[in-house]
Amino acid sequence: MTVYYESTILRSGAEAQDMVDGGVVILYADPIPDALEEVSVVHVPAAKPGREVRVGDIFRLGDAEVELTAVGDRADENLRTLGHIVVYLNPDEGTSLLPGAVHGRGSVSLPVAGATLSLRGGRQS
Repeated sequence: MTVYYESTILRSGAEAQDMVDGGVVILYADPIPDALEEVSVVHVPAAKPGREVRVGDIFRLGDAEVELTAVGDRADENLRTLGHIVVYLNPDEGTSLLPGAVHGRGSVSLPVAGATLSLRGGRQS
């Protein structure tokens, strides 16, 4: 299970905790549009992703791991070009998958500055 994307958390917006508590993690690489700053976890990638995001991959935020269960059509492109991805945690069955989002099983906490974000190949990758 090789890590193909790694980034360092810089800061979290004032409303990011509410988003995480609601099961949504909005990640955006610096620089971030002002409109998204308040709700996002801002990070700085070490490099572009080494491959596309796939179902079964493991999203790691700090010490927490989430297995991806669905990947939207634009999630990989958004991650590559903007460092932007929205992770919906444990969505109800039948929840629509937005093009730039991923669905995952697991839970995370709001990360602190300096924490690591990574994506690695999982069982199905």
